[in-house]
Amino acid sequence: MKECLKPFFAQKKSATNMPDPKQYTVGWICALSTESVAACLFLDKEHEDRPDHLSANDSNDYTLGEMSGHYVVIAVMPEGEYGQTSATGVIKDMLNSFPNIRIGLMVGIGGGAPSAKHDIRLGDVVVSSPQDGTGGVYQYDYGKLIQGQGFQHTGFLNQPSTLIRTTVSGLKTQYKRKGHKIQETIKTILDDNPRLNEEFSHPGEDKDRLYQSDVVHAAACGEACEDWCGIQPVQIVERRKRTTKEDSPAIHHGVVASGSSLMKDATMRDALAKEKSVMCFEMEAAGLMNHFPCLVVRGICDYSDSHKNKQWQGYAAMTAAAYAKDLLTRMVPSRVEQEDKIEKILDECNQNAVNDGFKDLCRESKTSTEVLKAHAHSTREHLEKKAVRYVNIEHQNCHQVFKTSTYEQFKNINPDRVEQTCQWALSHTLYQHWRDSASDDLLWISADPGCGKSVLSKALVDKDLRRDIDDVTICYFFFKDNDEQNSLATSLCALLHQLFQQQPHLLQHAVSAWSKNGSKLEQETDELWRILLTATSDPAARNTTCVLDALDECRDRDRSDLIAKLARFHEVAASQGPRQSWLKFIVTSRPYDDIQRGFDQIPPSLPAIRLRREQQNDQIRAEINCVINVRVSHLATELGLRESTSSRLGQTLLAMEHRTYLWLHLAIEDARITLRDSFKPDEEAIDSVPLSVEGAYEKILARVTPAQHQKVKLILQIIVGARRPLSVGEMALALGLATSKHCRTSMDAQVDPNHLGKQLRNWCGLFVFINQSRIYLIHQTAREFLVARQEYEHRNSFAHITWRHCIQKAEMEQVMARICMRCINLEDREMLTDDHVSTLSQRGGDKHENFIDYCCEWWTTHYSLSQDENKEDTLQDALALYNNQGEASKFWFDRFRIKTRPYAHARSMTSIQLAAFSNHDRVLEHYLAKPGTDVEAKDKEGRSALYWASELGHERIARMLLDKGADANAQGGYYGNALQAASAEGHDKIVWLLLDKSADVNAHGGEYGNALQAASAEGRDKIVQLLLDKGADVNAQGGCYGNALQAASANSHDKTVQLLLDRGANVNAHGGCYGNALYTASANSYDKIVQLLLDKGAD
Repeated sequence: MKECLKPFFAQKKSATNMPDPKQYTVGWICALSTESVAACLFLDKEHEDRPDHLSANDSNDYTLGEMSGHYVVIAVMPEGEYGQTSATGVIKDMLNSFPNIRIGLMVGIGGGAPSAKHDIRLGDVVVSSPQDGTGGVYQYDYGKLIQGQGFQHTGFLNQPSTLIRTTVSGLKTQYKRKGHKIQETIKTILDDNPRLNEEFSHPGEDKDRLYQSDVVHAAACGEACEDWCGIQPVQIVERRKRTTKEDSPAIHHGVVASGSSLMKDATMRDALAKEKSVMCFEMEAAGLMNHFPCLVVRGICDYSDSHKNKQWQGYAAMTAAAYAKDLLTRMVPSRVEQEDKIEKILDECNQNAVNDGFKDLCRESKTSTEVLKAHAHSTREHLEKKAVRYVNIEHQNCHQVFKTSTYEQFKNINPDRVEQTCQWALSHTLYQHWRDSASDDLLWISADPGCGKSVLSKALVDKDLRRDIDDVTICYFFFKDNDEQNSLATSLCALLHQLFQQQPHLLQHAVSAWSKNGSKLEQETDELWRILLTATSDPAARNTTCVLDALDECRDRDRSDLIAKLARFHEVAASQGPRQSWLKFIVTSRPYDDIQRGFDQIPPSLPAIRLRREQQNDQIRAEINCVINVRVSHLATELGLRESTSSRLGQTLLAMEHRTYLWLHLAIEDARITLRDSFKPDEEAIDSVPLSVEGAYEKILARVTPAQHQKVKLILQIIVGARRPLSVGEMALALGLATSKHCRTSMDAQVDPNHLGKQLRNWCGLFVFINQSRIYLIHQTAREFLVARQEYEHRNSFAHITWRHCIQKAEMEQVMARICMRCINLEDREMLTDDHVSTLSQRGGDKHENFIDYCCEWWTTHYSLSQDENKEDTLQDALALYNNQGEASKFWFDRFRIKTRPYAHARSMTSIQLAAFSNHDRVLEHYLAKPGTDVEAKDKEGRSALYWASELGHERIARMLLDKGADANAQGGYYGNALQAASAEGHDKIVWLLLDKSADVNAHGGEYGNALQAASAEGRDKIVQLLLDKGADVNAQGGCYGNALQAASANSHDKTVQLLLDRGANVNAHGGCYGNALYTASANSYDKIVQLLLDKGAD
């Protein structure tokens, strides 16, 4: 490559005397010496003699030379002076000394503004290009933002000449056809200049890190980014690798924003990128454009955020200069000489500016004011995030521990609230009372599916609560029925992350727990809840509101725990009255019976808005009527329908008896497809509008052709079966693995993700949507529509010509298990860990694992739940992954262990232990049949296979092991033995089984000391009763709480306390960390338990 580029640099070393100053036609401006060095390296000839004719007072330093046949003047700004004023002075002096300059170039480095639309990386080049009839440089005043006054838009500035714009277009076409050789060119130059190699060469892709917008690098910390901000996946935006078919660096054409101050704020970067399509930020161009209409070329050296450093500046300067030379190479010198002098152009511009420039500026300023209003929410969030100023790096690291999910994304996938909707909640007196109260409070809102609960929650977070309540910190979490977003621990971490983001001084309440537990804290729900209550009750805390959406989609056990915590919170709040700062919760859910029972623990004074099915038509009818009229009007405009047609459609929709927002969305989309595909839409019958959400779902899938049935069913099985939303690229690989048994590599297996992304909606209709490259079902009710409640339903999927309940759970799990096992066995599985699975676009999430990691973590679960299918081939595949001599076995287990037991010291399991842990009874049966199998084998923490089965509730596994002679009294593990493990975790059938196999009911050891204390600490009343009936000593001492009564008292289990007292528990027994039960209950303000103990004679 170097040899073929030599003609390009053939005259590089030659130097000549300076020609006549009037021959110089290209002015090249640099802001930094680094940029100037890069520019000079691309000169074909350098004119070494200094000019002796400079105009008076010209203090510029020039490098003169020739490039691609053009005579070029390179000027650099004074050292240490940046910005628009300095740039203006440099160009004025240049034009006075070199009056025939006709082409202007501003070439150097800038900060990128990456987005989902523009995948901008470090080292890429951004070329200023007009957008929507405006200039390619956008001027704004960022300085005023620092003063809390917002930023002021000053307008789009002058465009470069037509010749420059035409040449840019031609070079863009050339690059698209043939690619560019920028990297090769730079390498050749640096090979000839080895002393510059370290500063100007590519730093390496591993040094290109785009941090999440909410990760802020404190200016005064003095630490490198990787030390202060970290390099964990949760902090960095995950982006796909560029393929060999793509140009690197990439060349982007768009808007360059020029401001008076350095852009170092990711939130404002994102706001301007979204509103004005800004791709790059810099500080000099706005000072040139009205004096020197030029093309701005910027190599991207950082991401316009707080993580700025100089590591990429040299290489970015080189890529910009390389592009500029390619541009001049394409530009014919004789054509340049026919252009007007820039001085002449400026004279005409100045005259026009006198006449109408001020009017244009006023119009632009008015428009910008409207834009600012639209960005009020973004600016507020920016100021909140910018306020994060950590006391020290310990606080910084502690805060980042709580960012365990992409909670923002699950809020933002919901649509915005239409004006005058959701009034069934917002206008309710109970909501208004809750909103206006000045004390701790709780409000529960329940309604059937499709009534707009999540839309309401999003509106509360983004707009309504911020507008209606002054000086409030709003935290939120949107539960979703997938393992990424359905746990109590994840929700509490999200609330705390937002709380500390907006009130970093409260981190002092979390640091000690974090120092003690490290990242284990992420799963300690009781400790997380304690931190939330303690931090928000700090006298220095601001008022805080927590919005919890879709509680019904929280997993069962966690939901019960959260309801109990909220009930206790409300009980305490009602007894304490107002305080200096309050904490409020607003919770939405479906009106499920189990949730209702949980909230029935709260006194009747709890404000609860319950929109029951029989009330829906009365309370939502008017809102939906309004929305129907708006949506039908939009549809008529979109499809060009006659008034009579739109009127018929509107009347048909208004005539429906039971209406919800979800139904309306589906019905309108159904009508759109019907009318759009009709030859004569105005004559189309539209009386077949689906009567219900289920009817709409059936009609959507009825459009699937018989030839596509199995394919669509497979896609839906994968979407429903995956424990988290998959990206398009992951789905492409999963589909390939599901349909191709003998693929050796991911490239062999994967279907085309681009084709899949385009066709997915065509195949599945409205059932699915893609957001940030991840695939979702349209609504939770879509999952309920598809999945059979009993395994015998519709066993022959399409024999009944219906899609309702067409997915069998066991069959779905088997599909997923097969996909995962095949993925783990791919020859290039190691490559997949580096995210070689292609995706359509960068994903903005925080913690998106690669598909191979998903397979390693979840294959055991999928296989466990598919065992009813009894397929021999999947059993053999599973046994192959159990073979600890195989490479695939070690590969998946290492990743599985990190995901499922990250804090365990034991780093290996026997096949028996793993089968018990994973609930693989057929695998266990296989190994138990082998002679010499040791069922008593323990890991380094003393856990046997029986212990694992007992802790995790795998009853059939426990029975198989006990029948094979496993010792029911074997000691070891956190809980001490299998009986304590089953008692603590609430597995009453296994407790029965162990006791029936002679387990010692009073055996001592472990965290709780004995089984009765373990069950009492967790409020397992049924097991407490069983253990007492089997002879458990109600007053046995030991364990962390001292005895069972203290354990129950410490954890607010009043029914358990009553049961223990009734069975003779000593109310004044001493021991444990609190001393006695009364002190335990009093210290935690458990008034009901305190009264119980006092009534029983507590001292």
